[in-house]
Amino acid sequence: MNPSRRTMVLSLLALPAGCAIQPLEDLRTQPLDPGIKPGPVRPPAVGQTWTYRKSNVYNSQLLAIERETVVSVSPQIVVRRERDSGEPLPEERHEQWGLLVRDPAWDDVQNYENPVPLWPRSLEIGTTVSRHTHYRLDNGSFRYWVNVHCAVRGWERVTLAQGEFAAVRIERLIRLLHTDISRIDTVRRDIIWLAPEVGRWVARETSGEYILPGEKDGLGHEDYFRWELTNWT
Repeated sequence: MNPSRRTMVLSLLALPAGCAIQPLEDLRTQPLDPGIKPGPVRPPAVGQTWTYRKSNVYNSQLLAIERETVVSVSPQIVVRRERDSGEPLPEERHEQWGLLVRDPAWDDVQNYENPVPLWPRSLEIGTTVSRHTHYRLDNGSFRYWVNVHCAVRGWERVTLAQGEFAAVRIERLIRLLHTDISRIDTVRRDIIWLAPEVGRWVARETSGEYILPGEKDGLGHEDYFRWELTNWT
């Protein structure tokens, strides 16, 4: 369990019994032979789909069922996103598969001046990639800096309701200037379990912290989300 989650979980357990909130159980993973040679990631094709359960890790609440569909592969790879209710969500765009130019996973959609890695081109354990660039909001002109460090940590067997998958664990550490000017030193963590056969992650967790000068404890926490694959085509 990472330090930020441990701190939050301890604070939740301190609530009165009648107000107890149960955090989401840790993702079921098991280390695999580090000598595994990764096969190629399934390339994107129009019509491919992935469906995920999105949950709040802090309290186990199911937030949404989200469906993602590749709707274009040229000149950019475009992933259309929507909730099972039909409500549209901001789309995701790649210059190449795994190289983001538009990321909708956070509180604000980020449109990058230069692409940033969602996963490295090489999935060999120990591979690292860092990128520094700027992003803009939709229809915005102000430039916010962002630095993304992406690392391949190892192979794990991930057990979901959908089944078991051999996935490579990729960790992204993101530092950025947030659009909320009251924040300083925003740091985000993005963990992706990428299954080459699926062509996308089978699980993903995002979290973050930031400093609020002048506040009592001075530390704020972003939402802590997990996506788990339930279906793919």
